[in-house]
Amino acid sequence: MTQQLGEGGTTVPASAPREESSPRRLVLLVDAPQARVRRPGDLLALIASALGIVFVLVLAVYANATTEGVTEDVQSAVADVLRQALLLPVTVLEGIVTLFVPIVVLVDRLVRRSWRSALEAAITAAVAALLVVLALWLLNAFAPPALANGLSITSDGRTVIALNPYVAALSGLLTAVGDRSHSRLLTWTWGLLWVVLGLAVVQGEQTLPGAVVTVLLGRAAGLGMRYASGVLHERATGISLVRGLRRSGLDPVRVVRMDPLVTGTHAQAWTVTTSSPIGYTERLREPHVERVTSVDHEGRHHERRGQPHAHDQPQTPADLLAAVDQEGAAAGDTIVPDVLTDPERVLAEASSSAGLTRDLEGVHRLYAVWDVRGRRHDVIVLDGDRHVVGYLTSLWDSVRLRGLARHPARTLREAGNRAALMSLATQAVGVRTRPLIGITESRDSVLIVTQHLAGARRLDELLPDEIDDGLLDQVWEQVRTAHARGIAHRDLHAGSVLVDPSRDVWIVDWEGGEIISSELARRIDLAQLLAMLAVLVGEERALASAERALSRDQMASMAPLLQTVALPGRTRDAATNHRDLLATLRQRLIALVPTADVAPLQLNRFSPRTVITATLAVVAIWVLLSSLNFREVANAVTSANPAFMVLAFVMGLLTFVGSAVSLAAFSPERLGLWRTTLVQVAASVVSLVAPAGIGPAALNLRYLNKQRITTPVAVASVGLVQLSQFVTTVLLLVVVALVTGSVGTLSAPSPTVLAAVLGGLALVGVTLLVPRVRAWVWAKVQPTLQQVWPRLVQVASDPRRLLAGIAGNLLVTVGYVTAFGASLAAFGHTLPLTNLAITYLASNSIGSVVPSPGGIGPVEVALTGGLTVVGIPYATALSVALLFRVLTFWGRVPLGWAALRHLQRRDVI
Repeated sequence: MTQQLGEGGTTVPASAPREESSPRRLVLLVDAPQARVRRPGDLLALIASALGIVFVLVLAVYANATTEGVTEDVQSAVADVLRQALLLPVTVLEGIVTLFVPIVVLVDRLVRRSWRSALEAAITAAVAALLVVLALWLLNAFAPPALANGLSITSDGRTVIALNPYVAALSGLLTAVGDRSHSRLLTWTWGLLWVVLGLAVVQGEQTLPGAVVTVLLGRAAGLGMRYASGVLHERATGISLVRGLRRSGLDPVRVVRMDPLVTGTHAQAWTVTTSSPIGYTERLREPHVERVTSVDHEGRHHERRGQPHAHDQPQTPADLLAAVDQEGAAAGDTIVPDVLTDPERVLAEASSSAGLTRDLEGVHRLYAVWDVRGRRHDVIVLDGDRHVVGYLTSLWDSVRLRGLARHPARTLREAGNRAALMSLATQAVGVRTRPLIGITESRDSVLIVTQHLAGARRLDELLPDEIDDGLLDQVWEQVRTAHARGIAHRDLHAGSVLVDPSRDVWIVDWEGGEIISSELARRIDLAQLLAMLAVLVGEERALASAERALSRDQMASMAPLLQTVALPGRTRDAATNHRDLLATLRQRLIALVPTADVAPLQLNRFSPRTVITATLAVVAIWVLLSSLNFREVANAVTSANPAFMVLAFVMGLLTFVGSAVSLAAFSPERLGLWRTTLVQVAASVVSLVAPAGIGPAALNLRYLNKQRITTPVAVASVGLVQLSQFVTTVLLLVVVALVTGSVGTLSAPSPTVLAAVLGGLALVGVTLLVPRVRAWVWAKVQPTLQQVWPRLVQVASDPRRLLAGIAGNLLVTVGYVTAFGASLAAFGHTLPLTNLAITYLASNSIGSVVPSPGGIGPVEVALTGGLTVVGIPYATALSVALLFRVLTFWGRVPLGWAALRHLQRRDVI
């Protein structure tokens, strides 16, 4: 036998059994009785069912041929002879499902004495059937023919909409009863229902969209019932809660719920008697006999033995494996009401000794637990029915925010493992946080046990004069200690900073943090901490404490991240009473570090403006495509001259060189022409996801920053490039008109156009007479002028740079106008130079005003409209606009992607 070295040098057998300690305890439990809960997952499933119904109906309208084809393919897969042979078995199966399944399900509920569940299932079935009847009436009365045809079958020579109320009732009944994952009966009945529906589609008694809509209507009714009425929870409560605490390593004698959902009017006291093992065991569970405790009229307790549960009798290897008692339940565990204990008094005592108020709303349950030695512990209980809230919140943050690689925990066990790992990691690097005592799983809950910090108070519970500079320095020190080892908190607010009676600072609630964090995550931590301290002690003291703790670069790195989206909800709410707090902090940081080179950051992946932009683009494209005559467009494209198409593409590439010359001319530092041209080529990819003109400007700004040009100077240079392009374009139009003599031959606009222009100018003039409007306009224009004017003066003092910048702008304008003219010539049409230039420049400018990505949609519509105004046929004008955009926008994307990858590898942008 293998030997191991014991204490004092003695040897003990390695396989010697360890005697397990399972003392029997009486545990006082103060909790809020909650037999049924509303699960957010049911509400989300209800919304998904409603969206599914809408999707199927839309599919039935706009993909009617596809759905009919799928149905016909399914029916053709079974020959007529085979369908006739299966007619009798199918009829029998349909009878079993329609008649016996609801009876078996309801009887099962009644046998289990789930009276309420049986009643709710019956009501849901009736509601689901009524929903289908209502849907049939609405479809027959108001549905367009395309929708009705997608859901209809031919029966006895009549066309009827194939929505079966009985199928919906059965679907609603099965949904209301519970989840199929918790019952083999439900798993089998759902399977039979889908088999019957599939056979009905094969026999032509049902359409595929109709079958799906019917089931989804029943599901919606069942999920609505489950969410409105609630379901029996599977949380760890009562005996299972105490067993879980013992399995985590505690020997509790008092368990008191502390979260704000428990008040004196809802709390109740119980006495739990248990002898379950302390610590993890691998002991097989004995058949559990339920002990039911009752109280007679004299207050005496009586116990009686119930019947063994069916799930306590393993029949298969899987059942035997599941029977390993991870909770170590003992057969003699009981729970009885404790009528002699005042729950409100216990709650008051627990709150006063904690030093923390119970006003923090959260999704988790909080308990205070005293063990047999009188030591207090804090317990956080994560419930599976609430896990979906945290998962969706994390998922939404990962979609909404840029640069934060947040991977939400998909399961409750994964969330518990992550919380334990973060706690142990922060303790290991020397951060003061609540030490982890134990963690375990009980039923559909995870229990996290931590050490209690006696008398600790949240930072926002201290009075302002109690928060001295030493305390502020400790807060920064704790966060910097974590950052030095790569750990980020990700959710720093006043509730996550505790101060104990010894004036030591503790950072808690690391569950959402990262161990291998990015630089951006750590910078966000610093920004969150600065904003939180500014709310508590004011901007002056917060900035002063940051200066004492952080380096110059760290101070500068916070400025672009002081955004509302980067702050926790509690800090955002507290900052509502401090107007312009974030803007003031940013200005103060810039003033403290005026020469810092920190690029602005856009954390929001999308905003209301983005949503509006995308909507406008979709509408524009829809209008454009809905007016297409594809036959005319195809005829026009096939008759286009390839030589002019090549010329248009080459002239479009020439605009890259012009943009590079202009940027190099107005830059304060010397830039290589080839590399700058590649940056302009790469900007064609960025234009796909940014409004017209903004994408290239942002990439140029990034390029200048990489060339060690400070952000203010880079912004001024890019702004000067855009201003010079506008001025050059206007001057070019005037010169072309003068040289060609078109000024005298141009006809005056129509009275309607003149009235519209004069009315717009008058409206602008009247609006600017309002002082507040003038102040707002000046506030928007002043920063740009202040940035651009010094650079303009500097460039004007160097005639060669000024001429080079103007030449680059002319090259851009000439390239685009020539490409537009070549696209028009490819279809056999020409325009005078002045009309061509005015048509392109005016139409492109109007289309670019609508903030769609790359001007996609609005620019095509504007170019088509401009050509139509000057007399080009609509089909040809649309073909010219599409061809021009393909050659000067879409066709350059592959080149832009290659240039972007090359520049990124060279660390140029």
